[in-house]
Amino acid sequence: MIKTKEITILEKDYLEDLNKIKDTIRTNQAKAMVVVNSAMILTYYEIGRIINERKIWGSKYIENLANDLKDYGKGFSYEQLKRMSHFANEFSNEEIRSHPVTKIPWSTLITVIMSKSKSHTEMLWYINQTHKNRWSRSQVELQFKAKAYERYLINPDTSIQDREVSINTELNEI
Repeated sequence: MIKTKEITILEKDYLEDLNKIKDTIRTNQAKAMVVVNSAMILTYYEIGRIINERKIWGSKYIENLANDLKDYGKGFSYEQLKRMSHFANEFSNEEIRSHPVTKIPWSTLITVIMSKSKSHTEMLWYINQTHKNRWSRSQVELQFKAKAYERYLINPDTSIQDREVSINTELNEI
């Protein structure tokens, strides 16, 4: 009887420990992803700056770089290097550090926010709102479709949460 009780207690302790360990892993994996994303974006910014200092249009500079960087993976393709160059042209080092630019996934930043924004101010607004509201890439795309920035310019006093409810309701009706 005592052995069964001890085994039950051990199993309960084991399951509690297992859950704590899983929570710790998930929490720290998420933290690691933020650090990795931040380092990656800063690396892309620096590469873009280097490209912008040296490139001469028509010289195939970026094509040559892409070819010579093949060993580092497809993240350094011709298209990706052009994006890095564009990114470095668009932002200053101070802006990257003072806005949550490095906290937004690269693909969301480049293929959604930078490509769809009509101005630098709009871009910064979407970056800040994406970080503040923890929007996923698809949510950022929905915010663009619903013209969230334009709505903000019309009525800046309305909270973003109120606008999100309104935007989501309108998009569901479409």
